[in-house]
Amino acid sequence: MRQKTISAAAAVALLAGTASADFETDFGVAWDGQGQLQVEFNFDSVEPIANFITDGGANGDFTGWFSDEPGFANFEEDEPDEGLFVVPDGTVVGFELVSIDPAFRVYDPFFDAALNPSDTFILGDVQRDGGGTVISGFDDHPFWAVDSEDPSFDENVFEYSVSFRLFDARNDGNAIAPTDVITVQFTRIPSPAGASLLAMAGLAAARRRR
Repeated sequence: MRQKTISAAAAVALLAGTASADFETDFGVAWDGQGQLQVEFNFDSVEPIANFITDGGANGDFTGWFSDEPGFANFEEDEPDEGLFVVPDGTVVGFELVSIDPAFRVYDPFFDAALNPSDTFILGDVQRDGGGTVISGFDDHPFWAVDSEDPSFDENVFEYSVSFRLFDARNDGNAIAPTDVITVQFTRIPSPAGASLLAMAGLAAARRRR
C-alpha cells in the first residue's frame, strides 16, 4: 500500500447540488486483486479551495474552516496496469478515523457528529452486472474542518494531519483486508477580510439532499 499525504485548503465548498466523483481530486477506492483495499489519489491535481467561515446553525455553534474535498468514490473500471481493480461485488467499504491533530475535525457525510479516533462510518457497497459494468457504488464526501473555538486551536498553526483507514464492513466471512493507515495533511488558509458566512443548517440540508 502506498501511504498518501496531501496538502489542501481546509475550507467549506458551497454545495450547489449533488457532488459527483472526480478521480482527479477524490480518493479512488479499489483493491489490489490479492485481498487488500487500496486508495489512489492524483496529488498533482489538488486545487486551492475557496475558504468560508461557518458560524452557528442547526448542529450548534461553530466557527472555523470546512471542506468536503477530497471525497471517496469507488473505482468504476479495472486498471490492471496499475494493479488496481473494482472492489468485489458486495464489498461494504467503511471509513475509520485513526488519529487527528488538535482542533481538527472529521464529520461523516451527513454532518451528524464529529468523529473520535476509532469511530467509523459507511461509504457504501459496490455491485457489477454480469458484463462487469458497475451498477451501484458510492461517491461520499465527509467534512474536514478546523474548529477555531477549540481550546487547542492555535492561530499560528496552519497544517493539520489526519490518519484513517478504509475497511470492508461485511461480517459474512468475505471481508477483505483494510488499507494501510493513510495520513492526510490539510493546510488552513488564513481568513480574508469579509469572508463569507455559511450556516451549518444549510450545509447539512444540502448534504442530506444528495
